[in-house]
Amino acid sequence: MKILVCADLHAGARTWGVDRKEEILFALSQIYDVAMDFDIGALFVLGDVFHSFRYPGEDIVTPVAEFFSKILNLNSKPFVYMLKGNHDWSGIKIWELFQDDGRFIFVDEVTFLRLDDFMVFLVPYLRKHNLPKGKELKEFLESQWDSAPEGGVRLCFAHMALDETVPGLSEVTLPEDILKDLKVDKTICGHIHRHGRIMDRDVPVYYVGSPLRLDFTEEDNHLGVYVIDEKANVLDIPLEGRPLVTLQYEDEAEASARLKESVESVSQDAYIRVILDRSSLPASQLLEKFRFLVDERIVVVSINEGFTPITSSTQDPFDVVALWKRYIECQEEDDVTKQILKTVGESLLLGKDPSTIWQELKFYFEMGEQE
Repeated sequence: MKILVCADLHAGARTWGVDRKEEILFALSQIYDVAMDFDIGALFVLGDVFHSFRYPGEDIVTPVAEFFSKILNLNSKPFVYMLKGNHDWSGIKIWELFQDDGRFIFVDEVTFLRLDDFMVFLVPYLRKHNLPKGKELKEFLESQWDSAPEGGVRLCFAHMALDETVPGLSEVTLPEDILKDLKVDKTICGHIHRHGRIMDRDVPVYYVGSPLRLDFTEEDNHLGVYVIDEKANVLDIPLEGRPLVTLQYEDEAEASARLKESVESVSQDAYIRVILDRSSLPASQLLEKFRFLVDERIVVVSINEGFTPITSSTQDPFDVVALWKRYIECQEEDDVTKQILKTVGESLLLGKDPSTIWQELKFYFEMGEQE
Protein backbone atom coordinates (compact mmCIF):
# COMPACT_ATOMS: atom_id res chain seq x y z
CA MET A 1 0.00 0.00 0.00
CA LYS A 2 1.15 3.52 -0.80
CA ILE A 3 0.12 6.41 1.46
CA LEU A 4 -0.25 10.03 0.35
CA VAL A 5 0.17 12.74 2.99
CA CYS A 6 -0.83 16.40 2.63
CA ALA A 7 -1.83 19.13 5.08
CA ASP A 8 -2.96 22.71 5.67
CA LEU A 9 -5.06 23.32 2.57
CA HIS A 10 -6.65 26.36 4.27
CA ALA A 11 -9.52 26.35 1.79
CA GLY A 12 -11.42 29.61 1.99
CA ALA A 13 -8.36 31.66 2.92
CA ARG A 14 -8.16 35.30 1.90
CA THR A 15 -4.86 37.09 2.39
CA TRP A 16 -4.10 40.75 1.59
CA GLY A 17 -7.73 41.00 0.43
CA VAL A 18 -7.11 38.35 -2.23
CA ASP A 19 -9.39 35.33 -2.56
CA ARG A 20 -7.02 32.34 -2.86
CA LYS A 21 -9.70 29.93 -4.10
CA GLU A 22 -8.22 29.33 -7.57
CA GLU A 23 -4.84 28.51 -6.06
CA ILE A 24 -6.42 26.08 -3.63
CA LEU A 25 -8.31 24.34 -6.45
CA PHE A 26 -5.07 24.12 -8.46
CA ALA A 27 -3.32 22.57 -5.45
CA LEU A 28 -6.14 20.03 -5.06
CA SER A 29 -5.88 19.09 -8.74
CA GLN A 30 -2.16 18.45 -8.32
CA ILE A 31 -2.74 16.34 -5.20
CA TYR A 32 -5.38 14.34 -7.06
CA ASP A 33 -2.91 13.67 -9.89
CA VAL A 34 -0.35 12.38 -7.37
CA ALA A 35 -2.98 10.12 -5.80
CA MET A 36 -3.89 8.71 -9.19
CA ASP A 37 -0.31 8.33 -10.45
CA PHE A 38 0.81 6.42 -7.36
CA ASP A 39 -2.37 4.34 -7.08
CA ILE A 40 -2.58 5.14 -3.38
CA GLY A 41 -4.30 3.03 -0.77
CA ALA A 42 -4.84 5.88 1.69
CA LEU A 43 -4.80 9.66 1.85
CA PHE A 44 -3.98 11.33 5.16
CA VAL A 45 -4.82 15.03 5.45
CA LEU A 46 -3.02 16.39 8.51
CA GLY A 47 -5.43 19.13 9.54
CA ASP A 48 -6.60 22.60 8.52
CA VAL A 49 -8.55 21.57 5.45
CA PHE A 50 -10.46 24.83 5.87
CA HIS A 51 -9.18 28.18 6.99
CA SER A 52 -12.18 29.02 9.16
CA PHE A 53 -13.71 26.99 11.98
CA ARG A 54 -17.05 28.54 11.01
CA TYR A 55 -18.97 27.36 7.94
CA PRO A 56 -16.74 28.57 5.07
CA GLY A 57 -19.53 28.86 2.49
CA GLU A 58 -20.87 26.67 -0.27
CA ASP A 59 -18.56 28.10 -2.94
CA ILE A 60 -15.51 26.56 -1.25
CA VAL A 61 -17.07 23.62 0.63
CA THR A 62 -18.51 22.16 -2.60
CA PRO A 63 -15.24 21.93 -4.62
CA VAL A 64 -13.35 20.56 -1.61
CA ALA A 65 -16.07 17.92 -1.11
CA GLU A 66 -15.84 17.06 -4.81
CA PHE A 67 -12.08 16.60 -4.45
CA PHE A 68 -12.53 14.05 -1.66
CA SER A 69 -15.30 12.34 -3.61
CA LYS A 70 -12.92 11.96 -6.58
CA ILE A 71 -10.25 10.51 -4.29
CA LEU A 72 -12.70 7.99 -2.83
CA ASN A 73 -13.76 6.98 -6.36
CA LEU A 74 -10.26 6.17 -7.58
CA ASN A 75 -9.84 2.60 -8.85
CA SER A 76 -7.67 1.75 -5.84
CA LYS A 77 -10.59 2.67 -3.51
CA PRO A 78 -8.38 4.49 -1.01
CA PHE A 79 -9.29 5.41 2.54
CA VAL A 80 -9.30 9.08 3.48
CA TYR A 81 -8.22 10.02 7.01
CA MET A 82 -8.68 13.66 7.96
CA LEU A 83 -7.08 14.89 11.18
CA LYS A 84 -8.75 17.80 12.94
CA GLY A 85 -6.65 20.95 12.81
CA ASN A 86 -6.87 24.11 14.86
CA HIS A 87 -8.55 25.99 11.98
CA ASP A 88 -10.98 23.35 10.80
CA TRP A 89 -14.69 23.87 10.37
CA SER A 90 -16.24 21.35 12.74
CA GLY A 91 -18.92 20.45 10.19
CA ILE A 92 -16.40 18.42 8.17
CA LYS A 93 -17.30 15.40 10.24
CA ILE A 94 -20.72 15.23 8.60
CA TRP A 95 -19.04 14.09 5.41
CA GLU A 96 -18.71 10.66 6.99
CA LEU A 97 -22.46 10.27 6.45
CA PHE A 98 -22.24 10.70 2.69
CA GLN A 99 -20.52 7.41 1.95
CA ASP A 100 -21.62 4.11 3.39
CA ASP A 101 -18.47 1.98 3.17
CA GLY A 102 -16.58 3.71 5.99
CA ARG A 103 -13.62 4.91 3.92
CA PHE A 104 -13.86 8.55 4.98
CA ILE A 105 -12.70 8.89 8.58
CA PHE A 106 -12.54 12.14 10.53
CA VAL A 107 -9.97 11.88 13.34
CA ASP A 108 -10.62 14.21 16.27
CA GLU A 109 -9.11 12.04 19.03
CA VAL A 110 -5.72 10.45 19.55
CA THR A 111 -5.84 6.95 18.12
CA PHE A 112 -3.94 4.31 16.15
CA LEU A 113 -4.82 1.93 13.34
CA ARG A 114 -3.31 -0.76 11.16
CA LEU A 115 -3.18 -0.41 7.38
CA ASP A 116 -1.65 -3.49 5.76
CA ASP A 117 1.92 -3.58 7.11
CA PHE A 118 1.71 -0.09 8.60
CA MET A 119 0.91 0.73 12.21
CA VAL A 120 -0.21 4.37 12.17
CA PHE A 121 -0.39 6.62 15.24
CA LEU A 122 -2.61 9.68 14.80
CA VAL A 123 -2.59 12.97 16.71
CA PRO A 124 -5.14 15.70 15.84
CA TYR A 125 -4.54 19.22 17.12
CA LEU A 126 -4.56 19.28 20.92
CA ARG A 127 -4.69 22.22 23.29
CA LYS A 128 -3.56 22.02 26.90
CA HIS A 129 -7.14 21.81 28.16
CA ASN A 130 -7.70 18.72 25.96
CA LEU A 131 -5.29 16.75 28.15
CA PRO A 132 -6.50 15.01 31.32
CA LYS A 133 -5.80 17.10 34.40
CA GLY A 134 -2.27 16.62 35.66
CA LYS A 135 -1.07 14.72 32.58
CA GLU A 136 1.63 15.83 30.18
CA LEU A 137 1.23 15.02 26.50
CA LYS A 138 3.80 12.22 26.52
CA GLU A 139 2.02 10.46 29.38
CA PHE A 140 -1.35 10.93 27.68
CA LEU A 141 -0.13 9.53 24.36
CA GLU A 142 1.39 6.53 26.11
CA SER A 143 -1.93 5.78 27.78
CA GLN A 144 -3.78 6.03 24.44
CA TRP A 145 -1.30 3.90 22.54
CA ASP A 146 -0.28 1.29 25.11
CA SER A 147 -2.49 -1.37 23.47
CA ALA A 148 -0.97 -0.91 20.01
CA PRO A 149 0.49 -4.22 18.78
CA GLU A 150 4.20 -4.58 18.16
CA GLY A 151 5.76 -4.99 14.74
CA GLY A 152 5.10 -3.58 11.30
CA VAL A 153 6.29 -0.29 9.86
CA ARG A 154 5.40 2.34 12.43
CA LEU A 155 4.25 5.79 11.31
CA CYS A 156 3.04 8.83 13.22
CA PHE A 157 0.94 11.61 11.66
CA ALA A 158 0.11 14.73 13.67
CA HIS A 159 -1.29 18.23 13.33
CA MET A 160 1.30 19.55 15.72
CA ALA A 161 4.86 20.87 15.85
CA LEU A 162 7.68 18.65 17.05
CA ASP A 163 9.33 19.65 20.33
CA GLU A 164 11.86 22.49 20.05
CA THR A 165 11.60 22.99 16.29
CA VAL A 166 9.58 26.23 16.31
CA PRO A 167 11.13 28.91 18.58
CA GLY A 168 8.69 30.76 20.79
CA LEU A 169 5.74 28.45 20.11
CA SER A 170 3.50 28.40 23.20
CA GLU A 171 1.47 25.33 22.24
CA VAL A 172 1.45 21.66 23.08
CA THR A 173 4.17 20.06 20.95
CA LEU A 174 4.85 16.46 19.97
CA PRO A 175 7.47 14.92 22.30
CA GLU A 176 10.36 13.30 20.45
CA ASP A 177 10.75 10.80 23.30
CA ILE A 178 7.39 9.15 22.56
CA LEU A 179 8.49 8.55 18.98
CA LYS A 180 11.66 6.86 20.21
CA ASP A 181 9.79 4.79 22.81
CA LEU A 182 7.27 3.56 20.24
CA LYS A 183 10.07 2.89 17.72
CA VAL A 184 8.30 5.03 15.14
CA ASP A 185 10.03 4.72 11.77
CA LYS A 186 8.73 7.93 10.17
CA THR A 187 6.78 10.92 11.48
CA ILE A 188 5.04 13.56 9.37
CA CYS A 189 3.54 16.70 10.91
CA GLY A 190 1.12 19.29 9.64
CA HIS A 191 0.31 22.67 11.26
CA ILE A 192 3.72 24.26 10.59
CA HIS A 193 3.85 25.78 7.10
CA ARG A 194 7.22 24.57 5.95
CA HIS A 195 8.07 21.60 3.77
CA GLY A 196 10.98 19.28 4.36
CA ARG A 197 12.71 16.99 6.78
CA ILE A 198 13.73 18.29 10.18
CA MET A 199 17.47 17.80 10.33
CA ASP A 200 19.65 16.95 13.35
CA ARG A 201 16.99 14.77 14.95
CA ASP A 202 17.35 11.25 16.33
CA VAL A 203 14.18 10.15 14.52
CA PRO A 204 13.07 10.93 10.94
CA VAL A 205 10.48 13.74 11.17
CA TYR A 206 9.05 15.77 8.29
CA TYR A 207 6.82 18.82 7.97
CA VAL A 208 4.53 18.54 4.97
CA GLY A 209 3.53 22.22 4.90
CA SER A 210 0.75 23.95 3.00
CA PRO A 211 0.38 23.43 -0.79
CA LEU A 212 0.31 27.22 -1.28
CA ARG A 213 2.27 30.10 0.22
CA LEU A 214 -0.22 31.84 2.46
CA ASP A 215 1.78 34.88 3.57
CA PHE A 216 5.20 36.45 3.21
CA THR A 217 6.69 34.52 6.13
CA GLU A 218 6.47 31.58 3.68
CA GLU A 219 8.15 33.42 0.80
CA ASP A 220 11.01 30.92 0.36
CA ASN A 221 9.03 27.80 1.24
CA HIS A 222 9.14 24.77 -1.00
CA LEU A 223 5.72 23.24 -1.71
CA GLY A 224 5.03 19.55 -1.79
CA VAL A 225 3.38 16.41 -0.47
CA TYR A 226 4.78 13.05 0.61
CA VAL A 227 4.13 9.55 -0.64
CA ILE A 228 5.15 6.66 1.60
CA ASP A 229 5.76 3.54 -0.45
CA GLU A 230 5.47 -0.12 0.57
CA LYS A 231 9.03 -0.10 1.97
CA ALA A 232 8.35 3.03 4.05
CA ASN A 233 10.47 5.24 1.81
CA VAL A 234 9.29 8.85 1.99
CA LEU A 235 9.00 10.23 -1.54
CA ASP A 236 9.00 14.03 -1.76
CA ILE A 237 6.61 15.14 -4.51
CA PRO A 238 6.93 18.85 -5.40
CA LEU A 239 3.90 21.03 -6.12
CA GLU A 240 3.64 24.26 -8.08
CA GLY A 241 2.27 27.42 -6.50
CA ARG A 242 2.32 31.17 -6.94
CA PRO A 243 5.60 32.72 -5.73
CA LEU A 244 5.95 35.54 -3.22
CA VAL A 245 8.55 38.23 -3.92
CA THR A 246 9.79 41.06 -1.68
CA LEU A 247 11.29 44.25 -3.14
CA GLN A 248 13.04 46.64 -0.74
CA TYR A 249 13.94 50.32 -1.16
CA GLU A 250 15.20 53.15 1.03
CA ASP A 251 12.19 55.43 0.58
CA GLU A 252 9.18 56.14 -1.64
CA ALA A 253 11.27 58.23 -4.06
CA GLU A 254 13.62 55.32 -4.83
CA ALA A 255 10.68 52.91 -5.02
CA SER A 256 8.78 55.17 -7.42
CA ALA A 257 11.84 55.45 -9.66
CA ARG A 258 12.87 51.79 -9.67
CA LEU A 259 9.73 49.79 -8.99
CA LYS A 260 8.49 49.40 -12.57
CA GLU A 261 11.87 48.10 -13.75
CA SER A 262 12.18 45.77 -10.74
CA VAL A 263 8.77 44.26 -11.33
CA GLU A 264 9.60 43.44 -14.96
CA SER A 265 11.94 40.69 -13.74
CA VAL A 266 9.31 39.20 -11.41
CA SER A 267 7.11 36.27 -12.45
CA GLN A 268 3.73 37.33 -13.82
CA ASP A 269 1.89 35.19 -11.26
CA ALA A 270 3.85 36.43 -8.24
CA TYR A 271 2.45 38.35 -5.30
CA ILE A 272 4.73 41.29 -4.47
CA ARG A 273 5.54 42.95 -1.17
CA VAL A 274 7.30 46.33 -1.13
CA ILE A 275 9.32 47.30 1.95
CA LEU A 276 10.62 50.83 2.56
CA ASP A 277 13.14 51.79 5.22
CA ARG A 278 11.37 55.11 5.71
CA SER A 279 8.56 57.16 4.23
CA SER A 280 6.76 60.45 4.68
CA LEU A 281 3.56 58.85 3.41
CA PRO A 282 1.46 56.24 5.25
CA ALA A 283 1.64 52.66 3.98
CA SER A 284 -2.00 52.71 2.81
CA GLN A 285 -1.32 55.65 0.44
CA LEU A 286 1.86 54.03 -0.83
CA LEU A 287 0.04 50.81 -1.61
CA GLU A 288 -2.49 52.68 -3.74
CA LYS A 289 0.27 54.67 -5.45
CA PHE A 290 2.48 51.66 -6.23
CA ARG A 291 -0.42 49.59 -7.55
CA PHE A 292 -1.29 52.47 -9.88
CA LEU A 293 2.34 52.75 -11.02
CA VAL A 294 2.77 49.03 -11.66
CA ASP A 295 -0.13 46.59 -11.28
CA GLU A 296 -2.22 44.68 -8.76
CA ARG A 297 0.48 42.10 -8.11
CA ILE A 298 1.62 44.44 -5.34
CA VAL A 299 -0.44 43.34 -2.36
CA VAL A 300 1.52 44.60 0.66
CA VAL A 301 3.54 47.71 1.52
CA SER A 302 5.52 47.89 4.76
CA ILE A 303 7.54 50.72 6.28
CA ASN A 304 10.32 49.72 8.67
CA GLU A 305 10.24 53.03 10.50
CA GLY A 306 10.37 52.95 14.30
CA PHE A 307 10.21 49.80 16.40
CA THR A 308 7.20 48.25 14.65
CA PRO A 309 6.79 48.08 10.86
CA ILE A 310 3.67 49.86 9.59
CA THR A 311 2.04 47.58 7.02
CA SER A 312 -0.78 48.04 4.57
CA SER A 313 -2.39 45.52 2.27
CA THR A 314 -5.50 45.49 0.10
CA GLN A 315 -7.36 43.96 3.00
CA ASP A 316 -5.55 45.47 5.98
CA PRO A 317 -6.84 42.89 8.53
CA PHE A 318 -4.22 44.23 10.95
CA ASP A 319 -4.54 47.94 10.11
CA VAL A 320 -3.58 49.24 13.54
CA VAL A 321 -4.72 52.78 12.75
CA ALA A 322 -8.22 51.59 11.83
CA LEU A 323 -8.31 49.33 14.90
CA TRP A 324 -7.27 52.25 17.14
CA LYS A 325 -10.01 54.49 15.74
CA ARG A 326 -12.60 51.73 16.16
CA TYR A 327 -11.45 51.25 19.77
CA ILE A 328 -11.74 54.97 20.55
CA GLU A 329 -15.28 55.04 19.15
CA CYS A 330 -16.27 52.51 21.83
CA GLN A 331 -15.02 54.72 24.68
CA GLU A 332 -17.31 56.87 26.81
CA GLU A 333 -15.80 60.22 25.86
CA ASP A 334 -17.17 63.34 24.19
CA ASP A 335 -16.66 63.76 20.45
CA VAL A 336 -13.86 66.33 20.82
CA THR A 337 -11.82 64.06 23.11
CA LYS A 338 -12.41 61.10 20.81
CA GLN A 339 -11.09 63.07 17.85
CA ILE A 340 -7.99 64.12 19.80
CA LEU A 341 -7.30 60.53 20.84
CA LYS A 342 -7.77 59.29 17.28
CA THR A 343 -5.39 61.91 15.90
CA VAL A 344 -2.70 61.37 18.55
CA GLY A 345 -2.88 57.58 18.21
CA GLU A 346 -2.68 57.71 14.42
CA SER A 347 0.34 60.02 14.57
CA LEU A 348 2.16 57.75 17.01
CA LEU A 349 1.34 54.60 15.05
CA LEU A 350 2.66 56.20 11.86
CA GLY A 351 5.96 57.07 13.54
CA LYS A 352 5.55 60.80 14.23
CA ASP A 353 7.88 62.22 16.87
CA PRO A 354 6.09 62.27 20.29
CA SER A 355 7.60 65.66 21.24
CA THR A 356 6.09 67.20 18.10
CA ILE A 357 2.71 65.70 18.93
CA TRP A 358 2.96 67.10 22.45
CA GLN A 359 3.72 70.61 21.16
CA GLU A 360 0.73 70.43 18.80
CA LEU A 361 -1.54 69.29 21.64
CA LYS A 362 -0.23 72.02 23.93
CA PHE A 363 -0.88 74.64 21.26
CA TYR A 364 -4.38 73.27 20.69
CA PHE A 365 -5.36 73.49 24.36
CA GLU A 366 -3.75 76.92 24.85
CA MET A 367 -5.74 78.27 21.91
CA GLY A 368 -8.88 76.72 23.36
CA GLU A 369 -8.35 78.45 26.70
CA GLN A 370 -7.83 81.82 25.01
CA GLU A 371 -11.13 81.48 23.22
